[in-house]
Amino acid sequence: MSVDLPASLPDLLDVRVERVLVLKDVPDENGSWLLELAGGRRVVLRRYYAGATREELRYEHEVLGYLARAGWVVPAPVGELTWCEDRWYCLTRFVPGQAERDEDAEQQRRRGRDLARLHLALRGLAQEFGKGQGLGQRVGWRAQHQGVTQQTAMDWAGCVRGLAEVSPRLGDWAEAAAERTTAELAAIGADALPVMVIHGDFAEWNVHYRSGRLTGVIDFGLTHLDSRPYELAIARTWRAPAVVEGYRAELARLGWPLSDLEEAAIRPLYHAFRLDQTAWLLTAGLRTGDYDLAAIERQLARTGTSPP
Repeated sequence: MSVDLPASLPDLLDVRVERVLVLKDVPDENGSWLLELAGGRRVVLRRYYAGATREELRYEHEVLGYLARAGWVVPAPVGELTWCEDRWYCLTRFVPGQAERDEDAEQQRRRGRDLARLHLALRGLAQEFGKGQGLGQRVGWRAQHQGVTQQTAMDWAGCVRGLAEVSPRLGDWAEAAAERTTAELAAIGADALPVMVIHGDFAEWNVHYRSGRLTGVIDFGLTHLDSRPYELAIARTWRAPAVVEGYRAELARLGWPLSDLEEAAIRPLYHAFRLDQTAWLLTAGLRTGDYDLAAIERQLARTGTSPP
């Protein structure tokens, strides 16, 4: 095996690799390689981000296995998690087709309908969770309406203090945006939002099609318990409004429409999502001392607040 992968991996994975194609390789982040094995079988080798734990990866694999058993084409594991040179690796199912990067309105509606169908498939996990028999929440996560950040280990107050030392204006803005977003969610009673297992990044680049037909869904790296309106926010529907149109129509057909509370939560949760994206940038700045102030300002400008 080549392309900068550990030389010992084939033996650890117990596979004979004929060819390797790099799909994604970003240091310290997720990576993936298309492997052609002896006999022509194709699988994808997934490398998980630095710091990933066996417990949280098992959660992701449980979701993938559940969907695969329900007939969905997803990158379910076809081997065991393997530890090699300080990173976790796993062989996963190859998902055919490709992403529709340039979506027209009809493709957006199609993606919305497919998201509705995925949610219906995952509803079983949500119902099991309601009975105390489901997966529960992914370790280290919470639903977006339950805190400023989804990652429970993030120190929002410390992040804001660090930003204020570099840019007092942006520090004040971040603090005001958190207060406003929290108040928005409280005003609609967001604590009562039902949660379910969601994909976590159902954007156009993670949904594969061929000749207008869904062939599979990839990248469940952010799957966790959250609300349906949050999924719509992170699915980038602000720039693809027909996704919501298709989603609503399919849910109505399937008999599981959004409730009034869920409808009311879509916009506030979009603002909360943007604030969470700000938190990731602040966490990186706090760690490295290098703040991307332009990116931070772009995210804050999308939280529904104005600069102080």
